[in-house]
Amino acid sequence: MDKTPPVHFLFRKPKYPVIVDIDGVVICGRSAITLAKRLSKLINLKEKTYNAIDSNGEGWSFYSDKWVLSPLCTKKRWTKLEIIRLYNNRKNKTSDHDTYSEKSLSSKRLDRVLIDIFELLNKT
Repeated sequence: MDKTPPVHFLFRKPKYPVIVDIDGVVICGRSAITLAKRLSKLINLKEKTYNAIDSNGEGWSFYSDKWVLSPLCTKKRWTKLEIIRLYNNRKNKTSDHDTYSEKSLSSKRLDRVLIDIFELLNKT
């Protein structure tokens, strides 16, 4: 039997996939189940609030003490550059993964940047 605690939602569900930043360790989940499984693998998950981003670039908060994702957060919208820097500066980077380019951001749409980063995170 699976012992992974489920992720709960406050008010509404995010648009998947979702990125969660756990003290510099960036993980991605394409559904609530995959997100919960990846979060449960983190050993140092302290009881505090972490930043999350859904596929619309909307900011969310993950409350690890209750395993709740909430749209109530201090950072409501993330820019393309902030998302790219979050990905490039993550602690769980492996040497064979390149950084995402910060150049020509004006020609890239936010949804395209997010899709690219979701795909790169799923390879790790």
